[in-house]
Amino acid sequence: MEASMAEYIIQQYIATSGGEQALNSVSSMYTMGKVRMTATEFRAGNGNNASHANKKASKGGGGGEMGGFVLWQKKPDLWCLELVVAGCKISAGSDGKVAWRQTAWLRLCASANPSGKLATGFSRDSADCRHNWV
Repeated sequence: MEASMAEYIIQQYIATSGGEQALNSVSSMYTMGKVRMTATEFRAGNGNNASHANKKASKGGGGGEMGGFVLWQKKPDLWCLELVVAGCKISAGSDGKVAWRQTAWLRLCASANPSGKLATGFSRDSADCRHNWV
């Protein structure tokens, strides 16, 4: 029910904004927003108190680090994302031919054969600069 309601709202927005043709004519965009990053630390125990340690180490209840992001995108394959959380900045981008990412804790990494998708810069396989990155 909720999915069909969301789809209806999106269809109505597209219709009032000029339809599919107007939506497809957009060649660039940017968006910015806020993020909250929470984490849970896992501590291995001897089996007797492992669940107690996990509960104690969990950061829950609306805690976590606040941050923000800015995403710029231009059709077909140009994009740049900057994310700052807890004073740490992550940058990533692509020109359709080369994808790159840079963090404070890892060196600048670039791939000469990107998929052209926004998720390329933050995929699980790209976390290690030695895998698919030069």
